[in-house]
Amino acid sequence: MKRKNYNGAQILIRVYKQTLRAVPVSAALGILNYLMQGLLPAILAGLLAGMYDAAEGSLREKGFEGKLLQMGGMILAVYGAVYLLQLAANVAINAGIYETCTSFHKLKLTEKNARIPFLALEDSGLLNLRRRAQDCAEREILSQIFMSSVVFVTNGIGIASVISVLASYSLWLVPIAVLSVLPFFYARLTRGKEFYRIRSGQARENRKLDDLWRILTTKESVKEMRVTQSAGYVFDKWRRTRDEVAEALRRENRKEAKSCFSCESIKILGYCVSIFIALALVLNQEISIGVFGACIAAFASLQNTAKNFLMDLGKLPEQLSFAGDYFAYLELEWNEQAEKRIENIRFTKKMEVKNVCFRYPGCERDTLKDVNFSIREGEKIAIVGENGSGKTTLSKILLGLYPPNAGEVFLDGCLLEKHSGQSFREQVSLVSQDFVRYALTLRENVGISDIKELSNDAKIRKALERAKAELRDPETQMGKAFGGLELSGGQWQKIAVARGIFRERGFLILDEPTSALDSLAEADLLRTLLEMAEDKTAVIISHRVSLCRFVSRILVLKDGRICEMGSHRELLEKRGEYARLYMEQKKWYDL
Repeated sequence: MKRKNYNGAQILIRVYKQTLRAVPVSAALGILNYLMQGLLPAILAGLLAGMYDAAEGSLREKGFEGKLLQMGGMILAVYGAVYLLQLAANVAINAGIYETCTSFHKLKLTEKNARIPFLALEDSGLLNLRRRAQDCAEREILSQIFMSSVVFVTNGIGIASVISVLASYSLWLVPIAVLSVLPFFYARLTRGKEFYRIRSGQARENRKLDDLWRILTTKESVKEMRVTQSAGYVFDKWRRTRDEVAEALRRENRKEAKSCFSCESIKILGYCVSIFIALALVLNQEISIGVFGACIAAFASLQNTAKNFLMDLGKLPEQLSFAGDYFAYLELEWNEQAEKRIENIRFTKKMEVKNVCFRYPGCERDTLKDVNFSIREGEKIAIVGENGSGKTTLSKILLGLYPPNAGEVFLDGCLLEKHSGQSFREQVSLVSQDFVRYALTLRENVGISDIKELSNDAKIRKALERAKAELRDPETQMGKAFGGLELSGGQWQKIAVARGIFRERGFLILDEPTSALDSLAEADLLRTLLEMAEDKTAVIISHRVSLCRFVSRILVLKDGRICEMGSHRELLEKRGEYARLYMEQKKWYDL
């Protein structure tokens, strides 16, 4: 996994590109709204000064009433226009930039998740990065960056416009207003770095929280915990982890609250100083009473605008760090290269596995060691062995989901790599022991293996019949959580088998296809599967040896190596590992 690193400007450009691509109209309205917000203080300061002077003049003599009404009308018109713009912009910002755009960011993550090489899901570093990217999208960080940067620019315009007005009254007021809110920038910058350090370091703990919560709320685990009375133990682990995560954030929030209190105190002190300066100007007759009011209002406006400006500026590095994780995950280099290297590789005559070794990331020993064998078109082979011998890992190698650490897999003489496995998988029908129980209709549970045939009711019913499934109506809702049927493990496995039957392909991989069935149902279904594989190439993976009498060749795995290979009769005569497995299971099954 090779991660790209971006500087702040590159991240900001990516945020703007993605936002404008997702919600161009909402983004334009948001920018226009905050542009008006930036110019509003200067416009109002000028109008208010004129209105105060007109009010003062009307108290001394007649003739100022018209000007007073005119200035008041202009102020109302400005407020009305700004209000209408704000109303439209608020809808655009909330519904567009935050809701729609956040959904767009999550969609990008989903698309990336679908392209990740299967083996990468074993990498805890990648899982932590994905968790931070997901956290960035869920907390709407990218939308916040877009809006903060817009507010940042418009606040800059507002500051410049108010400074020009305030400087015309007294140059002293400008540095006092800016310096009195400068601590907000330092406080926000310091706390922002700490927040990112804490949150990024909590990615592993947050993944643990997600997993513990799944255990606490999943029906199967709840059932087991009630029997073992272990729910309290798991809940305590979840609560302790949650409290550790929350306490770190609470400590940082307390520090931020103290910083904000100190900063607000300095700001108030600066405001008091501005009042004394403005009063001195009035007493020295340098400004009028009307200008005094406008001067104080302009000072307060400059303080608030500069405060928001500096806080956004201080917060931006924290937000950009989170966004950097998001874009780093989206643009992992190995994945993009993988997509470009997909080849049209197919199986027609022979698959060869040569000297294959495989080790999971972070493990100290190989799961597969120097594995060699071949499969010819139309051949049926069984891969057997005890649990943990490497059977399922080998199936993932054959599918191109895992790349070998050493050795190679060939299809008709062409190298099968992780990048070209997709085209081969289009030829494969798989029944896995880790089958999915979709809370969808029966039609979708079966037809999802071949989407273009989803509306073929006759084919769906035939697949269910061949899999010995009790259900037949394609519109039956599955899953009790949505008011549908809840089935036993064996019944669900028959539906998974029907899913594999429905996907009519020339190469079958059956990974423990009957693990949830009793011996009688297993024997019945195995006959069906072997009939289905009659004119196809089939690899059947199982720790049970009852099916091995019906295949042409058996591979026996032990500790990641092929220790024996041959037919059922040949391997029994050797009296080796296969014979040992056979005799052990013969005690429990009628073989």
